[in-house]
Amino acid sequence: MYRQIKPMFENAEPTMVQRLADNAVIPFDPANADYQEYLEWLAEGNTPEPAPTPTPEEALAAERAAMSCTPAQMRLTLHRMDLLTQVQAIADADPEASIVWEYATVIERTSPLIDALGGTNGFTDTQIDDIFRAAMQV
Repeated sequence: MYRQIKPMFENAEPTMVQRLADNAVIPFDPANADYQEYLEWLAEGNTPEPAPTPTPEEALAAERAAMSCTPAQMRLTLHRMDLLTQVQAIADADPEASIVWEYATVIERTSPLIDALGGTNGFTDTQIDDIFRAAMQV
């Protein structure tokens, strides 16, 4: 018996399935013997269980884990939102955050630098999510 694995992105095609007997994750690779076994199982008229529907919290956590952009995308977005000076001041207040802000080649939503933007610095998680969504479109 198998279970579908929901793709990370909403409209993406599935690329793997989970075998329930041992929880093995099987990629859709014609050279993979387990995948060939899965195809035979399908040919016998079997149907995999549907992928579990994530809770809203799980869906948001998965979205955040996939959020990343270049420093240029982030800075352009912050500039367009008139937030660049504020974020620069937050980064400058923490020596490690300042180094990351200056030299990072990618900015990830789940990084400690981004965590520093929240809390007492005035950005909510929703605002940070919206900034990333916008930056990823630049």
